[in-house]
Amino acid sequence: MRRISIDTLGMTSPRGTSFKAAKRRRSPWCISRPRLVTTCCLFAVLYLYLNYGRTPILIPTDSYELLKDDSLTDILNSTLGFQKILVLNLPYRTDRRDAMTLAAATSNMKLEFVDGVTGDSIRNSAYPPPEENIRLPVGIRGSWRTHMNALQRVVNQNLTTALIFEDDVDWDIRLRPNLQRFALASRFLSENHGILTSPKYPLDHRPNPETPETSFHILSDNGITQELPSLPLSSVYQKPLRYPRQEPNTLTSPYGDPSQWDILWIGHCGVGFPRYSSEHAKTDITTANVLITHPNDQSVPSKKWLKAHPFQGDLDPLAAAYPPHTRVYHRASGGELCTVGYAVSQRGARRLLHQFGIKAWNGIFDSELGRWCAGEDPQTDAESTASKENRKQNPLVGKTGKGTSRGGTERVCLTSQPPIFAHHHPMDGESDIGGLGGGYANKYETKYLRYSVRMNLERIVQGVKDLVDQWPDE
Repeated sequence: MRRISIDTLGMTSPRGTSFKAAKRRRSPWCISRPRLVTTCCLFAVLYLYLNYGRTPILIPTDSYELLKDDSLTDILNSTLGFQKILVLNLPYRTDRRDAMTLAAATSNMKLEFVDGVTGDSIRNSAYPPPEENIRLPVGIRGSWRTHMNALQRVVNQNLTTALIFEDDVDWDIRLRPNLQRFALASRFLSENHGILTSPKYPLDHRPNPETPETSFHILSDNGITQELPSLPLSSVYQKPLRYPRQEPNTLTSPYGDPSQWDILWIGHCGVGFPRYSSEHAKTDITTANVLITHPNDQSVPSKKWLKAHPFQGDLDPLAAAYPPHTRVYHRASGGELCTVGYAVSQRGARRLLHQFGIKAWNGIFDSELGRWCAGEDPQTDAESTASKENRKQNPLVGKTGKGTSRGGTERVCLTSQPPIFAHHHPMDGESDIGGLGGGYANKYETKYLRYSVRMNLERIVQGVKDLVDQWPDE
């Protein structure tokens, strides 16, 4: 009788005369220790690369150069990437309509005019509360109603986005490159919902030069921050490794998902830096208080020209906070004046029409809009009812920064400093409305814009190549 024994590896013992070594069963690849370790390392490296180590895409230093990015192509069209461009104009101001039409034609822009109304044409029964607004100056009442008519058109035609101009608006000849760079910032500021961590984002903390005396006094609470957390635009501009496939009928915009923002307020005559947000803890750095910086932007005038009005005592805080020729993008929660140019999403248009057309309106429209963007109810000088309800339902909001309902009650207004659009002050071209930011200018000029289209209109029409920089460095 032949004996064999089975060892622990399942092989026959060599004591057997017909010994044959059993083949070792190969371990599956997934449990092979060296390969498993290698695979885990590769995934870890890939994770770190995607989240922390991707090289930022350099933005051209030439302010005339367009970005080669398919997602920004729509900005090159005749409506600047919006569904429509609406221009507010009193029918009898044909001088302004002529100038606006000609300036737009030289910039390949397609306009649609919204007839303005005068305050004395509005019946008392048409005003929202409170009754005091009936006694406001006729120009202010007419301006309010004209803006409401534009918002009404956006809602009625179900426009995804629309750019609204007042008829004295002006822009730099580098408009589309400027808008492309703003679009990169607006995407980041509207679509990123979490807390910005330092390892992932190269944050720079600068002292805030604003003071209660120099800030806008249209807000009930200044809420000035001590520091300005800043990120370079190049650090947030990262093309995706692959472009996601768009679903049919998806509403898109080169400026970011229109369901995530209300107003792109890029035409103004002054704006404050973002304030502390009631939606987050003061120590949290989020898109509500961060500033995106674009240095060495040659479309930005030197510091000495950063002033909205000739009678303004101090320079804009931007001049003290950042190096020369720096443009910044951020939330418009620190007060903003002049509605010379702003874009609305369908969401934003509905909210504004409800607030100022139905609920309450009692002041100059631009200052009321600035307070709305800061989260205040304009008729009460208080935090908005919706924001209060959100804080009640989410007790952690305002304490830990958690529980914020983005796309819910939060008002998302984004802006640029200096503005991309600005008031043009023509010779003998007095405005028919009044406003906190728009009066008292008697010089032939456009603030903030170096190669202004309006200031160079005759040269452009005549085909002259040498244009005038109205705010030169020297």
